[in-house]
Amino acid sequence: MLFNFYKFLLFFLNKKTLSYCKEIIFVEIIKYLKLNKFEIIKIRKLINLLIINKKKEIFIGHIDVVDSGYISWIKKNFFCVCYKKKIICRGIVDMKGGICSFLFLSKNKNFILTNDEENLSIYGTQYIVNVLIYRKTKYFLFYSCEPTSNNQVGDNIRISRRGSYNFNLIFMGKQKHCAYLGKNIINYSIQKLIKINKNIFYNDIFEINNIFSGNGVNNTTPNIFYVKINYRFFHYKSIILFKKKIFQSLKKNKNYFKWVFSGIPFICYKNFYLKLIFNSVNYIQNIFPKINFLGGTSDLRYCYYFYNNSNCFEIGLLNKTIHKINENSDFDNLYILYLIIKKFKNGIR
Repeated sequence: MLFNFYKFLLFFLNKKTLSYCKEIIFVEIIKYLKLNKFEIIKIRKLINLLIINKKKEIFIGHIDVVDSGYISWIKKNFFCVCYKKKIICRGIVDMKGGICSFLFLSKNKNFILTNDEENLSIYGTQYIVNVLIYRKTKYFLFYSCEPTSNNQVGDNIRISRRGSYNFNLIFMGKQKHCAYLGKNIINYSIQKLIKINKNIFYNDIFEINNIFSGNGVNNTTPNIFYVKINYRFFHYKSIILFKKKIFQSLKKNKNYFKWVFSGIPFICYKNFYLKLIFNSVNYIQNIFPKINFLGGTSDLRYCYYFYNNSNCFEIGLLNKTIHKINENSDFDNLYILYLIIKKFKNGIR
């Protein structure tokens, strides 16, 4: 059994699966798993694979991964490499490794594989959940294998997510020679951003993810300065006040800002399956999991928004190398996650 699991793992990880990857990837998965009943929903060049039966729980996963970047890896980034008892591959943590741990279970599967989580996240899970609602199908549990663990597999389980907003700020100034006194739009903008960052709410995260300006001339300051910010928040009140602070800080000058909403926060308070997954982790790992509220806004938020009285949780691999160069996981952790999910599914039956 362990050899078959390793064989399937190598098959799946060696596929390059960026967002909007080709349909052949799903076809190969179907052939490898020898699936007889399946459904492929294609919308605007995006492909989703559905294996739906009458069970009340459903697994949500995304096969797309983030790009590997320009920095070289130990070996080829989109191919599975075993190095010092670790499996190195882009996406093994988020979340192809977790999908492998789930798909290796019995043939009686119930899952959705999407291909849009790392991109716009419009035609993946969000679209498929609306399709299920239109068909009047009822599910009471949605779970996923996003990387939630810190030190041991299963030490953290997530039942909530923070909200997320993306801000594009444009600071306008005047170009000048560096040798003479005058207002430098870059210095002015950085001071404003530091002031805004000091006033954010406790546990919220203010991250500048891109800055660009000027034309590369050595002795000239630019007349325009672009900043991109991602803001993670727990409460609706905090994002309203944060937007007000930005507006008050920038409205007096010739500055422009635009925000793009990417997810509201949620907490699945009434979760009747938590005890079962806690017991499964304790049985396999002999530890008691904690509830984790961190991470981004994954696909499960759509299940919680659209399905009333649904239960949601995430359990997965260690998140230490997620989206990093040489993303990796111990093989033992993959098999432990498989055993935890298997114990949990047996309890549902």
